[in-house]
Amino acid sequence: MSSVRNTSHESALFGLWLNWIIAGGALFVPNLVSVYSPPQLIPLITYALAGALYIYNKTSLRSRKAVCPLLPTIAMRTLFISATIMVIISIIYRRGLITYFYDQDSINAAKPFVTSLIISPVVLINTLWANLRGKKYSACRSCMITLGPRTERGFIGTLFAQESRFQRLFLLAISVVLTIITWGYYTFFYINVNINIPDRFFFGWVPVILFIISVFYIGARCFTLWAYYFQDTEGSYNRDNGTSNLRILIISGDTMFLSRQEDLTEDTYDNCFDTPASLAFHFTENLSKQKAANLLCDLSQLNTSDFELRFMYTSYEASRDCNTFHYICCPTTPEVLNESGFKGKWYNLSQIERMLHNHELTPMLAAEIHRLYTVTMAWKTYDADGFRLYKVKNYHPLFRLNGICDWDVDFNSPLWLEVSRFNEDKPLFRFRRMLRRIFASS
Repeated sequence: MSSVRNTSHESALFGLWLNWIIAGGALFVPNLVSVYSPPQLIPLITYALAGALYIYNKTSLRSRKAVCPLLPTIAMRTLFISATIMVIISIIYRRGLITYFYDQDSINAAKPFVTSLIISPVVLINTLWANLRGKKYSACRSCMITLGPRTERGFIGTLFAQESRFQRLFLLAISVVLTIITWGYYTFFYINVNINIPDRFFFGWVPVILFIISVFYIGARCFTLWAYYFQDTEGSYNRDNGTSNLRILIISGDTMFLSRQEDLTEDTYDNCFDTPASLAFHFTENLSKQKAANLLCDLSQLNTSDFELRFMYTSYEASRDCNTFHYICCPTTPEVLNESGFKGKWYNLSQIERMLHNHELTPMLAAEIHRLYTVTMAWKTYDADGFRLYKVKNYHPLFRLNGICDWDVDFNSPLWLEVSRFNEDKPLFRFRRMLRRIFASS
């Protein structure tokens, strides 16, 4: 199991390098092609590359493997926007509208645009937007919905978050440099008659050379991380074997039973609160409700008649070699816990909200509560298609936990996570929903 797991983690790490090669290559290839090909072909090539990246991204996420869709998404949007700008400029030239802005003698109808002058600033704007949005960027939110938050994806999930941020900033720096170089050369040296050798170098080869340098740099960075995390015999992550974990949130009415970590085990988050009902065991792909109930009884000295158990969801580490089964336990009465082996106390929703705000909950518990809240509010507010259940815009019912074990909602389905992100209260909902249907059926 350990060697298989190591291989999957290593392939996930080098998948970040592959993402950079694919996304960066798609971005910089049109620049080189444009200085040797007719301008009419460039928008078609750029659209085709954007479509290929769209398919690559969708296929990667559907496989539920350790992937990061951030760079391909930025590249895909950049190519689509750039190609659209090229088409608009070509139409302006063809219709003769360009003469309203420039003198007839200063334009070259055979060369209506310079590709790198369009792509470089569009990359800059898109990457800057992704940096400003952070976790709220659509690719990051789609990844979280499909694969789960960083906390639940373990070591590789944390590594992906770190490296995707670095790659995002690195791409931003490259786009700034390219924008300055290409527009500087165009402003001071370019003569709009034809494309000569210096023009080909600055508009076509400089972006490609920077891309090749970046490929070697990102590759070296991935090899360094591989050597540090996977070849260190003293503290290597390789030593971990695949495990499964069971975590059970104990809820009664609108309260949750929590314990300080110092009451449980020595842990990095020993000053934080967590559920006392958690344990690790040998890896298994599935865990039945009955088996989970038996494990809870063994852990707490409770009887199955003392509580009701419902499945919440399953989360996987990014390598898919470790998983966690999340359950909810509803005791018949709060006093039942007095007879258990659990140490802790009951906390109401306002107290939990305060602890969450003050970072007093373990990251895993915070992720569980976030999912619980997100799915609950989406289910109570919208139908499965994202339309409001109550015809009052931006109305949201109160968040309550009472009766949660009897709710008819699937916490394991990504549907309600998607509805929380995309619903009737969002701008242009119907139009965007129509576009989604068109692209989904294509």
